[in-house]
Amino acid sequence: MNVQATAPLDMADLLPHEMAAHLHGTGGAASILSEGPQPLYRDLPPSAPFPVHALGDTLEKAARAIGSVIECPLACAANSVLAVASLAAQGRANVILPIGEGKAAPLSLYLLTVLDSGERKSSADLMALRPVRDAEASLSEAGHSEWLEYRSRVTAHEAKTKQLASKLKADPAGLTAALNELGPAPQAPLLSVIAPSGDQTMEGLFRVYQHGRPSLAMLCDDAATFLGGHSLKKEQKAGTTGNLCRAWDGSKLERIRGGDGVCVLYDRRLAAHLMVQPGVASGFLSDPQFSDQGLLARFLITAPAGKAGTRIRDDAEYQLISAKAGADLARYNAAIRQLLGQPIRWKNSDDRALGVEMDPLQFSTAARAMFVRFANEIEKELGSGGKLVTAKAFASKLPENAARIAGIFTLLENPGASTIAPETFANAIELAKFYLHEATRLVATGAIDPEVQRAETLRIWLLERPVDVIGLSEVYQLGPTSLRQANTARAAMAILEAHGCVRLINGGAVIDGKKYRDAWEIVRC
Repeated sequence: MNVQATAPLDMADLLPHEMAAHLHGTGGAASILSEGPQPLYRDLPPSAPFPVHALGDTLEKAARAIGSVIECPLACAANSVLAVASLAAQGRANVILPIGEGKAAPLSLYLLTVLDSGERKSSADLMALRPVRDAEASLSEAGHSEWLEYRSRVTAHEAKTKQLASKLKADPAGLTAALNELGPAPQAPLLSVIAPSGDQTMEGLFRVYQHGRPSLAMLCDDAATFLGGHSLKKEQKAGTTGNLCRAWDGSKLERIRGGDGVCVLYDRRLAAHLMVQPGVASGFLSDPQFSDQGLLARFLITAPAGKAGTRIRDDAEYQLISAKAGADLARYNAAIRQLLGQPIRWKNSDDRALGVEMDPLQFSTAARAMFVRFANEIEKELGSGGKLVTAKAFASKLPENAARIAGIFTLLENPGASTIAPETFANAIELAKFYLHEATRLVATGAIDPEVQRAETLRIWLLERPVDVIGLSEVYQLGPTSLRQANTARAAMAILEAHGCVRLINGGAVIDGKKYRDAWEIVRC
């Protein structure tokens, strides 16, 4: 494990001066210093370099290997291997947080990578998933003989049940005792799928949980298919969001259907990595329902600069890089396969719904002290006037996310470990600080502010209209669907007015013969 110095959390390092100034309301687009329309969004400050050394030796080499071979941003490769490591570790143990007498938390991570099309997100994910796909293939091959044996046992069980029913039909008590002694019907072999591919839905994942392994991953190299799919349509959105939150928490999952009754599953684990283009990410990150239900706060986000246009290859050098990458990935593949190959320890092998036995991962004394110090430093900045008040939801989950990351690192290096070392947690803190920097970076530019999002949608709609004057009721009657209420439309127009995109007409205006008390002139560049 690569050990980094454990310095106290420095908020000055976390938030560059210009970003902190924006968060506190000084400077930026709120102050219109020149004539003409001003941008609703500040230019996105550059992302900090991904602290790849903090991944530890195995994941660092894997991320660098994928980044160099695929020629994708390093943060993209790092998120891909971290998501796979979370998948491999989450089925083995819980990290015990120093809260009360100890709160068990899953080792599940939700990651989001924001990159334009053409940045080779899919290729990076495919390479990171190699050990998972190999494990699935091995399980599928072994499953063939298991299914043959299962069918034979089912046939024998059914025959024995019929024999007992016929023999003891006049003795109900005796039949009951005999059937109890015979035992339940054999359970079908588990499905081999670990990371379902294709168009994923929460309903589909639930079915896999019922008949498959208790630890799964939602790894979407084009998450637009999930975010725009059936699970997140209006009718299912609240339920899907709630289930995703419960899966991250490690809570029981419930499904209630009129024909199927109630199904409750315990100890199911879900790792997630959504890879999306900026436009899709913007809608996801600014969605009030995802925010209100707490889903966004659970994600670790990165939006690195792309590399398209810079990937000029020297083929001789590239062949040497590829050869080295193969050796570096071999250790990563072996570590992931080792964790995935551990046997599942069902609490009751006859009723898999009851869940799985998990090992407890405890903090060492020194690591516990670091956790408390880190959590305290975050907490100080969440109150009124704090540097993290605008990213409160993200920041409040950060200590737990750091603990989860440390648990993953611990098991990846030693699957039999029971204690998190301070140097491991130091690396986890460094990663957590990077993800918080990314979240505050997006907040500071308004990229995940739903009010600014609505105002930007309205600005584009206004510029597409052939008229230069607009009344308030026209906005909420004819405008974008997100602005179909008067107060929402008025708030969006106020933002546009503050940025010089529209000018309020004192006394209102008459438009097409109709008097509008609230009206604005559209300012075009």
